[in-house]
Amino acid sequence: MKKLLALMLLITLLVPVFAAGETAGTDRLTESLLYNNPLPEIFERVSPSVAVLAVVSYTWDKATDSVKKQEKGSGSAVYIKEGGYFLTNHHVIDGADELEIRLSDGRVLEAELVGSDEAADVAVVKVNEQLDLTPVKIGKSSELKVGEIVLVIGTPLSWEMMYNTLTSGIVSGLDRDEADYESTRAIGLIQIDAAVNPGNSGGALLNLNGEIVGIPFMKYMGYYYKDANNEDFVVYEGLAFAVPMDVAWPIAESIIATGAYKRPRFGVSVTDNEGPEEPLKNYPPAGLLINEVEKNGSGYKAGLRSGDVITHVNGVRVKNFRDYTKIVDKLAEGESFTISVVRYKDQDGKDLKKFVKLELTVTLEMID
Repeated sequence: MKKLLALMLLITLLVPVFAAGETAGTDRLTESLLYNNPLPEIFERVSPSVAVLAVVSYTWDKATDSVKKQEKGSGSAVYIKEGGYFLTNHHVIDGADELEIRLSDGRVLEAELVGSDEAADVAVVKVNEQLDLTPVKIGKSSELKVGEIVLVIGTPLSWEMMYNTLTSGIVSGLDRDEADYESTRAIGLIQIDAAVNPGNSGGALLNLNGEIVGIPFMKYMGYYYKDANNEDFVVYEGLAFAVPMDVAWPIAESIIATGAYKRPRFGVSVTDNEGPEEPLKNYPPAGLLINEVEKNGSGYKAGLRSGDVITHVNGVRVKNFRDYTKIVDKLAEGESFTISVVRYKDQDGKDLKKFVKLELTVTLEMID
């Protein structure tokens, strides 16, 4: 402990030495933020359009033979389109019997689910009453840069105590495809160090123009562990993530227009296949195992069969569905691409004496 304290004091003493000669640029930035701080104006303008979204459920109490209305939890939602449309996360509304939008002016309004996309964790709800609100402007998450200042508006923990809390930070990283290890799709998450907490999900991640560029939905929580000597521990701090608006907005637009979001496909159902890097005689390689081929899809027309293992997309090695989505989710309906497959069975389902490698071209289609 004494050594640690001595080191801390040394660092503290050294900082002014460097600061005296090398922080003129930092001083100018600090002065600029003090006298030209845009955050209060952005908050005042955008905050009324960020609401609490409460999730309500009904349970039957056998003892009293009565139905009880209970709040299961709450998140945040952002007014994005005139007509009462709010953007939020799928996991906020999942399992709700009833939804309530709670506005900054104190009104509590019944909301209905328009539609959602679980894979990208995006949902749209609608209020069927006249709202005196301005939709938040939609920004481009593709224009974000690491180090850029961002803001978060949402309601953490309790809507009575902490309605529309503002936090700020920077973009810590982009295209964090592996951050949400529970997701099957790669959606290029935005990593931020602004404070977010339970209840912030579905709120607004804003740039300094006051445009929504993402939906905060996840953070890494701190946890402790001890080694054999009962000493070591780990804490996660400042690790929060948002769904990029470039991903969320097309989904929201489709939900508003049609009530759902459908991705183009080429007519196969697949599961992850664990295996070696290269195909072996008795061991199919890691990739996507095709379980079923739909007769109305371009995969069927290209000659794909059940049992084929997809190993490459446009020449890029793919070992699981997440790898696949990194490439294919960037393509539009009607676009074609090549897939490499390894085949172990003939058209009658019998094992081949030697596996076959094929390269086929398929086209994304709206099959459903």
